[in-house]
Amino acid sequence: MQRYVGVRYSRIWRAAVGALAGIGVLAALVLVSPGPNLATFLLAAFMAGSIAISFGLSCEQPPAQVFRAAPRWAALAGVSTVASLGYGVAAGSEVLLLLLLVAGTSPPVAAWLGWIDPTPETKAKVKARPKRVVVEPADVELPELKPADQLSELSASELCLAWRRSFTELQRPEHWSATIDVRRAYLDELERRYPEEFAAWMASGPRAASDPGRFFNHGADR
Repeated sequence: MQRYVGVRYSRIWRAAVGALAGIGVLAALVLVSPGPNLATFLLAAFMAGSIAISFGLSCEQPPAQVFRAAPRWAALAGVSTVASLGYGVAAGSEVLLLLLLVAGTSPPVAAWLGWIDPTPETKAKVKARPKRVVVEPADVELPELKPADQLSELSASELCLAWRRSFTELQRPEHWSATIDVRRAYLDELERRYPEEFAAWMASGPRAASDPGRFFNHGADR
């Protein structure tokens, strides 16, 4: 029963907020000239879209997914800001009370306070979402790793894959010291061959398990 109430609550809340946003936008169109409205919308949309893209890419989400979601967040932020502007002009500082009321009654806050059960629809979406298949570096077929003095025989793509595969060895304490030396040799070899690309990779703030392949994707070795 509580879950059913949670679903209905979420739908009612979204409908109410949508109606409030529509009234706020209408107030802005009536009480504010078009110039400030347009500037407010564009500024809010640009900032929200930029933040969504930066956050998504920093979390290593698929770029296609990030850029599909960014316009939605931009439009939502633009409309919300224009609606807030309309209410602000009409009601003054009392608009803050309205914003607090909207935020305080939102489904996540209501669920956190225990008023409703987390929306089952959200749970179903999470369960139905296909799992990302991550190919571990150890699953990639590679020639047997060569000593550091023979790394010149590996192509750029093989060096990058070997770098990724070697990360799993860092989880084994007995191989830690040797793995550090081998990974350092990989870095030295990549820097020797491709100094500019290596510098760009380092400037991107790579992680120990990151894939540098996109920086060294030449199609052929120099």
